[in-house]
Amino acid sequence: MKTNYVLYLVAMLLMACNEQPVQELATASTSEATLSTETTAELTDEQMEAMRQKCEAYYASLNVHDSVRVAYLNRILADNGSNLTANNRRFLTQLKQEFTNSNHRQPSLTIEQALFPVFKIPNQPLGIIGQPVPDMDRPNEFTDVSAEAALLQKWVGPDWANSAGTRLVHYPELLESVYPAGKPQVYLYTTNTARTSQIKELGYYQSECSEYYHYTFDEQVLQSGDEVLFASRLPLDLTYENNPAFDTWFKSNLIPDCADCPSSHDQAKSIAKLTGTENLYFMYADAFPDNQGLHTPLRALIAKDENGKWLYLWYSDIDNFGCSCL
Repeated sequence: MKTNYVLYLVAMLLMACNEQPVQELATASTSEATLSTETTAELTDEQMEAMRQKCEAYYASLNVHDSVRVAYLNRILADNGSNLTANNRRFLTQLKQEFTNSNHRQPSLTIEQALFPVFKIPNQPLGIIGQPVPDMDRPNEFTDVSAEAALLQKWVGPDWANSAGTRLVHYPELLESVYPAGKPQVYLYTTNTARTSQIKELGYYQSECSEYYHYTFDEQVLQSGDEVLFASRLPLDLTYENNPAFDTWFKSNLIPDCADCPSSHDQAKSIAKLTGTENLYFMYADAFPDNQGLHTPLRALIAKDENGKWLYLWYSDIDNFGCSCL
């Protein structure tokens, strides 16, 4: 079985040796730095070289060093001092700390990070989704060094991965070892509001072409029509608005011919900005209630910096296309 690790390895080829991208972005289907077969079949050698350089520059704009993100967040925190709410200042500060202290060999649980995505994997229940984290120091071994993998190895044993064709398995008592005083409360952010819920169980999902960690939460807090996008342990103050100009700018930066696999980035749209900021939007692509019609349903926090360039501060998707099986 091929796994999402393939996509991580391709992403690593695009980075300078001391650079670390947003972790989830490295798993995106558009992170493959190769030209599509349809494109290459139609180009001359000179056009191929020009396109190769264009694609290299494109992926370099996605996989910037974390210090660039830290500098941006420092500027936002300084320039918007009186406009930022206390909640949003706390959130941006934690996000900055995560980039400052990033270490792929010692990641934290998905639900301990500043933001975590909520998806409905096709034919599975709604859940908070975590991704395997490959050991970049040993890229040929495909070792998952995520905190979830370490937890399952410790408390369940070496055979914790799915068996007998069961795609999603939950371990009801596992998180009690991490949170003996009670499982954490989380804030669920939908397309138009926020809800408060509590984490329930951690599970593991595996199919032929994908694998994820799957956290359940108390869904009784949701109301009819709620479309959940992401969650956080922190309360955020959001100004819900779609910005067509921001969406147009975002899509104008996409170069789909640079990818081997299709994605849903061209369907992403802004949904909310952090109150007190400008040009810093949460974006998503989904087809509620069933996202099987999209190649890569996604969640992202994207900034348009002072030079008009994009900066991914957070990104996650799920691969419905099966790119890792190619």
